[in-house]
Amino acid sequence: MTDQLLPEQSGRPNRRPGSRERMLAEVGIVALGGVFLALIGFPPASEASLGMQMAFGIGGCLAGWAVMRGLSLIGAASARMLGLDELWGYAFAIPVGSVVITWAILWLTGGTSGAFGSAFAFAWPMSMLIAVAFFVLFFLAYRRSERRTGGEMSAPRGDAPGEGASALTETAMHCRLPKGFPRIIAMTAEDHYVKVIGDGRSEMVLMSLSEAAELVPPGAGLRVHRSWWVAQSAIAGSEKSGRDTKIVLATGLRVPVARGRAAQLKDAGLI
Repeated sequence: MTDQLLPEQSGRPNRRPGSRERMLAEVGIVALGGVFLALIGFPPASEASLGMQMAFGIGGCLAGWAVMRGLSLIGAASARMLGLDELWGYAFAIPVGSVVITWAILWLTGGTSGAFGSAFAFAWPMSMLIAVAFFVLFFLAYRRSERRTGGEMSAPRGDAPGEGASALTETAMHCRLPKGFPRIIAMTAEDHYVKVIGDGRSEMVLMSLSEAAELVPPGAGLRVHRSWWVAQSAIAGSEKSGRDTKIVLATGLRVPVARGRAAQLKDAGLI
């Protein structure tokens, strides 16, 4: 899913899961889906023993998930290049991935004649339907997680956002973002893109971090690392481990601080 997307969060019970945790959750859900398909005798193992059905169900779903995950990265990159939301990448991943999965299953059960025979016309729509079902499931699960964690975000250094927070709700940067994008709390460079992180939402924009920093009010935030810009109104604290310092935002997001900037941030009372 889109948003492959946030750094490590805080240890609160309802924190937004990191990418590793999301991947493990997806594996568990997909494996459980494989068990369900096996129990209902979904083809091509409908006439096999229960053990073989489980092998086809769990193994097939996990292999299919791996294929879809890889193709979704290609689709997301293509969507960004076309100026579309990353979710449009699944319009590529689902049909193409289901073709690959269908070929593999039919080849395992019937060889070349099975993969390229008349059975494909029946099996491909069924494979695509399962892929769409998993996509909808993950989309709803991630949307619910974003809404839950977004609703729990507290304003830093007080109960209400200050002037810096207000200044980051309608910026020149918002002209490059989807309509309704919330307050900007941080931005990070990722290859040729900048990930703009808002309250409960993030978006990839094709530009450099330096260009992005020029599109927000100069006093509302600062570069704390060559790859990170943070809003001052979003800073909740900091943590230190040896010589490394991280800023902790109100969302629980931890942002690395360049060693050359640590003293400046300390003098400003930000860490």
